[in-house]
Order: sequence, then C-alpha cells, then structure tokens
Amino acid sequence: MERIDQSKLHRFRNYWWHSGRDEDDDGYLREAVFLEVPLPKDAEPKNIKAKLTMQNIQIFVHGEPILDENFENHTWLNVNESYWELEVKTVKKVRRKVLRYILYILGTCPKYITDFLLASEKVEDDGRYVDEGPDNDDNVDDRIRTITRIKEPEPRRGEDIWFSDTEEEEERWCEACGSTHVVVMKKFDDDHFKKYCCDCPHVSKAKMNELPTGVQKQRDVDKARAQKKKVKARKAAAKKRAIENAENMTPTDDSEEVDPEEEKKKQEAERTRFLSQSFPEMVAEACRRGEIKWEDY
Repeated sequence: MERIDQSKLHRFRNYWWHSGRDEDDDGYLREAVFLEVPLPKDAEPKNIKAKLTMQNIQIFVHGEPILDENFENHTWLNVNESYWELEVKTVKKVRRKVLRYILYILGTCPKYITDFLLASEKVEDDGRYVDEGPDNDDNVDDRIRTITRIKEPEPRRGEDIWFSDTEEEEERWCEACGSTHVVVMKKFDDDHFKKYCCDCPHVSKAKMNELPTGVQKQRDVDKARAQKKKVKARKAAAKKRAIENAENMTPTDDSEEVDPEEEKKKQEAERTRFLSQSFPEMVAEACRRGEIKWEDY
C-alpha cells in the first residue's frame, strides 16, 4: 500500500480499493481493480470463505461476514479469472493481515472503474445519494472525445515576436559565384564574422544586424503604424480647425448694414467650400493665413 498513489486510493470504513494493471500468468498487463480488506489476527486461508459473482462479493472469516456488498456495475467483472491472496501489510503503523482481491475487468467492457466500486459507496451518511448521471461515467469513448476537443493554443504574438520567413534577409549565397553553399563564421584572427564560400575561394563580410531579422521587421512595422496614426490625428485636427474658422467668420466692414439672411447664406457657402476642399488645399490655405506653422520631426 505504500507504493500506491494515494490520490487514486478509495478508502472506506472496512476496505479500500484502487484501479490499475496487473500482470497475468502469460506476462500480459491487464486492467484490474485491487480490493483490500483488513482481517482479524487469527485469520488463516483455511478459515476464509469468499464468494464472488458479477453482482455481489462476500467474504467470511470463521463463518462471520467481513464484507457483503453489491457491485455498483454488473457488466465489467471477469469472475473466472479473479482471485484473492492473503498478505501482511502495515495499516496505520500496525502490521495487519489483509485480504487482497484482484478483480479483472472484461476485455469487452468499455468502462474504467474509477468512481464507484460498490453500490454502498454512492450513499452518504445521511442517506442521500451522491449526484450522478450518465455524463459522469468514465469510459473510453468519453476520454477519446475529450482528447479530440483539445485545441492547441495559438502562438503568442507580442511586440517583439514576428512570425515570418527570414531566409531572404540572411543572404546565404556567395557574391562571386552565386553558390548557396556558404559558411558564416568568425575565425580567431578575424575582427568580425565573414562569409566563406565552399565552392570558390571568395570571402566577404557577413551581413550582421544588431537585432534578429524578425525583431527588426517587427519594430519597423510598429514604427510605421505609429507614424501613420500620428499623421491621421494631425489631419483630423486641421480639418476640425478649418470648420471652426469657417463657422466663426465675421464681416470686416462695419459701415455697411449686413442682412442676416445674406450673411447666413455666405457662411453656408463658405462652409460648403471648406468641406469640399481636399486636405492639401485646406492645409495650404491655413498656412497662407498663418494658422499652421510647420515643424520638423
């Protein structure tokens, strides 16, 4: 019991069990359930009587019942090949005699015995039944379906990760003969990496970047995106200022009486003209009026 995975061991008041594999007489590993029942000190094989069927298991010592339970499932047990043996084990720091019953599982049974072995295990102390259903059955088909539903996570793409083919950037060819059979290395007397051609004596300086090709490409793309976003924001700000100037235009000659309807029509016409202008025309006109000053970035 010391070698059993304790997380897979099902302990109860007068017995414990776990599922696993056992080697039969022919040397093959077979699926089995190992049921262990503690016995009195004076128990001997001749005083033990065990009766096993596909529905029930009974163990008597000196004519007194030690275990009399019904199986939770009646379709998995191979009665003819199952057997029991008497062992001495340390149970809670005490040496005790233990009846170890090896219950073989039929090869045609698709279920794994991992949840309940005996029917009494499904009943709690207060008489309530443990919540169960067909979805809780542990069988081969459900395990296969679970495995097929597992999807490999997509590769993470951060700011410094670029998935691309970088063979073109490495320049793995000779400038003299065009051969791709080249070796990039740095000898002990070289100041930098050199590209040695294996088909001709040509030697040239290897192209070396401070950053890997993929990382450099990613930084270039991020820089271009930031610049594009900055230019787009400037265009929106210039267009907004042009529209505000068109709405806030006032007449320069105060001596003439201004007709409100005529002035409104002029403002609408001026606004329409500004909206119909292209962005370069609006920027050029704003520069002529001194509203925009160009700066070098």
